[in-house]
Amino acid sequence: MGMHVITPGLEQLKQSHLYILNNNNEIMPYIVHHEALVKENNPKKTMNRVLKEHNKTFLNWFKDTIFGDDHAFETLRKLADGPKRNVRSW
Repeated sequence: MGMHVITPGLEQLKQSHLYILNNNNEIMPYIVHHEALVKENNPKKTMNRVLKEHNKTFLNWFKDTIFGDDHAFETLRKLADGPKRNVRSW
């Protein structure tokens, strides 16, 4: 049994990426800002709906935001770019 490569589904990759970003202190200001933008653009939505919309749109917004900032740190760029499609597993 040794190392082999697996290719998770796109939805699983997105969920994993969002989980990692949600648990990273460097990303928290971006999360708070994006949630506020979603709430501002949808003032009649409940907080539950706002969070669903945030989860649905955050990854693309975060990537666009980071890659649109010439001063963003390389670590943020790598986090915004997301995981590789093929994953090594043992």
